[in-house]
Amino acid sequence: MTNMKIAGGTGDDGRPQETRCDRATAFILKEIIDGRIGPGARINEQDVAQRLDMSRGPVREAIRGLSARGLLSFEPNVGARVVLLDPKLIADLYEVRAELEGLAARNAAKWMTEEDRAALLDLLAQHDLQIEKEPLGPYPLSSFDHDFHTMILQGSKNRMVWRICGHDLRDLLILVRRQHSIRPGRGRDALQEHRQIAEAIVKGNSPLAELLMVQHIEASRESLLASLSVISTPQRRR
Repeated sequence: MTNMKIAGGTGDDGRPQETRCDRATAFILKEIIDGRIGPGARINEQDVAQRLDMSRGPVREAIRGLSARGLLSFEPNVGARVVLLDPKLIADLYEVRAELEGLAARNAAKWMTEEDRAALLDLLAQHDLQIEKEPLGPYPLSSFDHDFHTMILQGSKNRMVWRICGHDLRDLLILVRRQHSIRPGRGRDALQEHRQIAEAIVKGNSPLAELLMVQHIEASRESLLASLSVISTPQRRR
């Protein structure tokens, strides 16, 4: 699905307005994902505009777009802030993800090519080496986890599932991982779950692939929510 161009919107430098908006969006998003703009922090329109050498118009448009994607929230007389992800929002997010990625795994077992299935197994072999270095560490914040799920989403051949999970929810999921820690050893467990999912897909077992993917995402959700509970529960004084 191609992006629609907005007619007319050019600035004094002659470049299309949407190009500057895209630059501002990418810049703000990277600042958030990399942790330079933390949870609850305000987005300074003027600062972003100055750093990108553009007017505030494209920055405002970028902020509106990121707000629509759930990454920013507006407060009256304050402006846009990086969203604080509460347990209810996280639970809702993972519920949607489990349903859609379960469907993706089911379809991937039908439609993935032999080449794609081999690539999925090769990716897990790389991931295995990374987990071996830190078996009790969190799931690696690298391209591996994202690519594993992305390959399955793409392999499902369902454009709507890809659009929602591969685009609309992707950055929100990354933000969840940036804002909240996962229990020690979860990365190792997730790798084993990935192996089981991949095996079902390679064998063409659609019902099992769907079931295992749903269970995997539900396990990730429960681990994440449990870690939030520990963090938010005050310690009793003795």
